[in-house]
Amino acid sequence: MNNFYILKNIFIKIMLPSLEEIRNLRVKIGITQKQLADHVGLSQSYIARLEKGDLNPTYENVRKIYSVLENYFDKNMNNDILAKDIMTKNVLTVNSTDTIEKGINLMLENGISQLPVLEGNIIVGSITEELINKILNNEKIKNIIKNKKVKDFMEESFPQISGNTSVKIISYLLNQYQAILVVSKGKLEGIITKTDLIKALSQKL
Repeated sequence: MNNFYILKNIFIKIMLPSLEEIRNLRVKIGITQKQLADHVGLSQSYIARLEKGDLNPTYENVRKIYSVLENYFDKNMNNDILAKDIMTKNVLTVNSTDTIEKGINLMLENGISQLPVLEGNIIVGSITEELINKILNNEKIKNIIKNKKVKDFMEESFPQISGNTSVKIISYLLNQYQAILVVSKGKLEGIITKTDLIKALSQKL
């Protein structure tokens, strides 16, 4: 089997939230399998089988389910929650001059879906799971990937906020971006993803 095909499938699997996590989130916010299924556009039996682990869901269906759960959490936001309270510290990064292959492997090894790109200590861009999937789906790029640098593929940097930014603003930004960077005096202090936001809100319910 093609090595890139294997790599792509591994990459997709590690980016999916666990089925147990999906069930726990649904129960915490107090909606039934039927309600969740209706919002996502799937059958109740699909949700039930998914939560039991009886089927292997598609990446797109899990993303839809997670999005619905996130919207429910939006209604329970506590504006006292700040960026510094929910950010992940010790942010993994990649240098713009590193190979894109190194960036992919770093994401796979750590089960993360995005990486800030730095030049020295300066944030200059980002690489994401969507970008990597595009690369792995492009036959021409796959043949020369080992010779390419992160800077050849990186996208714009994630939004930068202070540690005192409210959860309302964080939620708004995460509807448009995969991640948000928490910065103080030009220094990267943390990163916030949708998973971080949902975990923080679930603890408040």
